[in-house]
Amino acid sequence: MKVELKQDLRIPPGSTMSRQQYIDFLIKAYNLMKEIPSYLAPEEDINCLELAHLIPSVPETVLAIYVGINDAVCNKGLVSPLLPRHGHNNVFVFDPQIYSGGENVPAGTADAQKILAGFSPPNETWDRNWTYVMIQDPSRSFESLWAEKGYIDMIPAKFEDFTMLTNSSKSKLCIFIDAKAFEHPVNKSRGYLKAAGVRGQKHASEFHVPDAISDEFDGLVPVMLNRGEKLYVATTDFGPCAHGWNNIHEDNSELAVVNENSAVPLNLVTAKPPLHPKYAKSLIPAKGSADMTTDWFYRGHLVSRLPLLTGLFKG
Repeated sequence: MKVELKQDLRIPPGSTMSRQQYIDFLIKAYNLMKEIPSYLAPEEDINCLELAHLIPSVPETVLAIYVGINDAVCNKGLVSPLLPRHGHNNVFVFDPQIYSGGENVPAGTADAQKILAGFSPPNETWDRNWTYVMIQDPSRSFESLWAEKGYIDMIPAKFEDFTMLTNSSKSKLCIFIDAKAFEHPVNKSRGYLKAAGVRGQKHASEFHVPDAISDEFDGLVPVMLNRGEKLYVATTDFGPCAHGWNNIHEDNSELAVVNENSAVPLNLVTAKPPLHPKYAKSLIPAKGSADMTTDWFYRGHLVSRLPLLTGLFKG
């Protein structure tokens, strides 16, 4: 397949992959997604895909993304041999004259710009000089932060719904997730997840994890979905739900395609206090997938969050 990239491919520092290896992976991902009716109109070529490499020193963490829409809701097609462990954290924003950041943050929180590599506000209307924090102490409530002096607004973290789109006879994939996800009513309503969990427990050890990140999924629950089955990445308390996946299995003849539908939970958005009039006219709300603002990675210090290639929409 002849490929003409319309952008310069930015190889991240620390990567052991060549430009051609990235292109070869992108071609594989494009051909897999092209077989899915909900992705890629006939006139959409390989330049519609976003390419990322989440841990550049680990080749298996390369990721191709087709972003269908990124607004209040987000739809993505994902292909990656290994999606590193991460979660989506709600971010609370404060006036820097009240809390200047670093160690000077509300009790029970941490400065998001200090703990997230490549942190970026959701769009240009959010001042980078504001103080962005995430809850670290589980006893600290949303309501108490909303009432804190200097509070400006909150960037709610998305919930995700994963659907396995590839037949497991061609590609076995094991999702690893926080046990709290199974307390959510959406997952409780999905009877097939019990069998998926049994499969995960039985076969998780068959998946290869690169030595450099051998403990990536320790403490998480393995789940193996069949084609068409879904897993909701969410918790009942709106807190982060750690998750990732491994698609590296000796029986696989191809990589899997996973669909992601995501949105911020409406009952959390409607519960937060109205925006102060001082900011209401100028502040544009975050999109449904504010990943550069809310994503927390288990190995954040190793993560490269800037895409090598951008697709149709920023994902």
